[in-house]
Amino acid sequence: MDKSVSNKIRILSFYSIFMVVVCHAYNLTNLNIETNREVVYYIEYLFALELSNIFIPMFFFISGFLFFKNHDLSVFTFKRKIKNRFKTLVIPYFLWCGLWFLIVYAIQFIPMLSHFFEEPLHDMPLWRQAWLAFVDPINYTFWFIRELIFYVWLTPLIYLAIRYLKFYFLIFLCALLFLQQPSLFYVNNVHLLQYLGLFSFTCGAYTSITKLNIVSNFKTSTYLLSVVVWGIGIFLNFYVRDAYEETHIISIICKRLTMFIGFFTVWTIYDFINRKYEFTNKPLYGYRFFIYAAHGVALTYFTKIYVKYIGENDILLLLLFFISSILATLACVACARLLQKTTPKVYSLLTGSR
Repeated sequence: MDKSVSNKIRILSFYSIFMVVVCHAYNLTNLNIETNREVVYYIEYLFALELSNIFIPMFFFISGFLFFKNHDLSVFTFKRKIKNRFKTLVIPYFLWCGLWFLIVYAIQFIPMLSHFFEEPLHDMPLWRQAWLAFVDPINYTFWFIRELIFYVWLTPLIYLAIRYLKFYFLIFLCALLFLQQPSLFYVNNVHLLQYLGLFSFTCGAYTSITKLNIVSNFKTSTYLLSVVVWGIGIFLNFYVRDAYEETHIISIICKRLTMFIGFFTVWTIYDFINRKYEFTNKPLYGYRFFIYAAHGVALTYFTKIYVKYIGENDILLLLLFFISSILATLACVACARLLQKTTPKVYSLLTGSR
C-alpha cells in the first residue's frame, strides 16, 4: 500500500477512535441540563454526537477498503483474508467481551458500587448472561466488531454484488439508510446487520476493487465549502432533533445527509492539511485498537460515579467531559504499553497482533 494512503488510514483511525472516546464521555443523560437544553448540553452534543457520528461509518469504510486492498479476488485469497480476520477480529472480540463481563460481574458484589447497576448479572439466567457477554455485550463498543465479523463473512457476496450490479448496489444500500428500521434483523433489542455499517463497508470495498483514488486534490474553495455546508447541516440537526422524533423521515434525512457531508469533509480536509503541514506517523497511533477496546465500560461507570456526586454543576460537568476523554485515552495507552512490555503474547492476543 502507498505510504501516504497507509499514513492517512492510520492517523484518521486514531483520531476517529479518540472521538469515539469523547462520544462515550457524554455525562448529561437524564439530567435537567439535558432536558432543559442548556448551553452546556449543546456544547457536549456537538462534540459527543454531531462531530462523532461520522467516525463509525469511517471505520467500516476503512475496513472494507483494507479487506479488498491487494486482493486478487481468488477463492484462495478470500479464504486467507477471512482466516486472518478470525485472528484480528473474532479472537479479540471473545477475549474482550468475556473479560469485561467478568469484571462487571465481580464489581457487582461490591456493596458501594452495586447500586450503579440496574440488574445484577448473577441474578440472570445463564442464557441472558451469555447474551450480554457475547451478543449484546456489556463491552458495548464491540457491537462494531460484531457487525464487522458479519460483513467479513459476507465479503464473497459483496464482491459478486459489486461485480454484477456495480454502482447500483451502492445506490440500493444507500436507499436502505433512510428506512426507519436500521438493520436487517432485530433480535431481543439488538440490531444485527445494520444498513449503515454494511453500506459503509461496501463503499470501502467498491473503492478498493475499482482502484479509486482516496487522496483528494481539490481547490481550496471546495474544502472550505464542505466545511461550511457541514456546519449548516449540524446547525439544522440541532433544530430537527428538538422538533421531530428520531424515527421521523425528516430527522433521518437530515442526520444521514449531515453524516455524508461530514465524512467527505474530514476525509478530504486531511489531504488539504497534509499537503501544507505533512502529518507524521507516531508510535501512539499503534495503540488505537487497545484504546477502543478498553475505554468503554470503564469510562461509562466512571462517568456515572462522578455525576452522582457533583450533580447539576454545568461548568464542572463540561470540564470533566473533556478531561475524562483525554485521561481515558492516556490511561488506555499506559495500560497498553505496560502489557506490551510485560506480557507481549497477551497483548498480541488482545489486539489481534496489531
